Amino acid sequence: MIDYNNFMSNTQHVGDSSGWLTLKNFGGFIANSGVNVTPDLAMQHTAVYACVQVLADSLAMLPLDLYRRTKKNGKQYKEKATDHRLYSILHDTPNPETTSFAWRQSMMCMLGLRGNHYAQIIRDGAGRVIGIYQLLSDRMEVRRRIPSGKLAYLYTLFDGSVAALEPEDVLHIQGLTLDGINGLNPIAYNRHTIGASMAMEEFGSTLFKNGATPSGVVSGEGVKSMSDTAFERFKESFKANFQGLMNAGKPLILEDGFKFTPITINNKDGQYLESRKFTKSEIASIYRVPLHMINDLDKATFSNIEHQSLEFVIHTIMPWAVRIEQSLNKTLLSDSERGEYYIKFNISALLRGDMKTRYEAYGMAIKDGWMNRNEPRDLEDMNPVDGLDEYLYPLNMAPASETNKKENL
Repeated sequence: MIDYNNFMSNTQHVGDSSGWLTLKNFGGFIANSGVNVTPDLAMQHTAVYACVQVLADSLAMLPLDLYRRTKKNGKQYKEKATDHRLYSILHDTPNPETTSFAWRQSMMCMLGLRGNHYAQIIRDGAGRVIGIYQLLSDRMEVRRRIPSGKLAYLYTLFDGSVAALEPEDVLHIQGLTLDGINGLNPIAYNRHTIGASMAMEEFGSTLFKNGATPSGVVSGEGVKSMSDTAFERFKESFKANFQGLMNAGKPLILEDGFKFTPITINNKDGQYLESRKFTKSEIASIYRVPLHMINDLDKATFSNIEHQSLEFVIHTIMPWAVRIEQSLNKTLLSDSERGEYYIKFNISALLRGDMKTRYEAYGMAIKDGWMNRNEPRDLEDMNPVDGLDEYLYPLNMAPASETNKKENL
């Protein structure tokens, strides 16, 4: 166990763009609506949950493979490095407790809710990776050593003790970042939008629970005859029972000639549902998730859903995949291995389209001669067939150089 006080005196905190200190010291982020917004509370909000789940599931379903670069007849080829120890760790099980799908799903959840994913890398005596164990992002603090400038990762254990991890023993994937070290916390940076939507959701729940929304002016002849003490007692009682979000919708019972005059608009006139839809759209824009993917089909058509899904892959999933690939290559592969091996997602798994479109594309690729007949079978999880590895070329086509030779004869 490290000497925590001595260690801290020789390090400095690296920014707070991830919101780590705010969460640690104050327990959340206060929005303008007065709602305390934390990643866990935000995840209880339908729109946030749906967006994070769409991102997590989309990324986790992509095949993640380790490839080897090879050369043959002066040309560079690639092949899956299934004989490398790291292949099964990435593709199947990063550790005995977790599947690759669950690990990457959880990774994307941490990135979507906290802006950072951390995992401890376990190596054998030769420095080879033998396991990857995810760490909770809200228990990690990044500090910089003085005077070396080397980073240190401090992880708070469940018993309250702190473990210091070296950078080479931590897989750190950042979301959008300002300093290149800490990913921005999307919940903290968008707390006002998310907090407003959470407040409206809570208000709506309370409204339907209580069935009415008394708000207005209490008047009557009895007010004139009340003493100051009685008036203050009445005011405090009224405030305690009928003011505030938790009291919204309580039935109001008056006596002694008092009457209540409503002065607020009803929920229909206040466009309550429209406001909910607007904030849902705003939250979807934070995560760059198309609305039809979180069950908002008001403006969806068959054609624009297809294009929106394509844009989702290119502009949302692709940047996340590249970010994760580069972090994995940087941390899990040694300097000598990076020239021969690389880690990559198969994004085409999200671009396969319907069966008719896929088969038509395969047919064109085979006829144009840049795919053999076994390659589509592999993409469709079918075994190869003997004799289908040969590439076909149209008989009425020839290289331009051959055409020029014939013209010059």
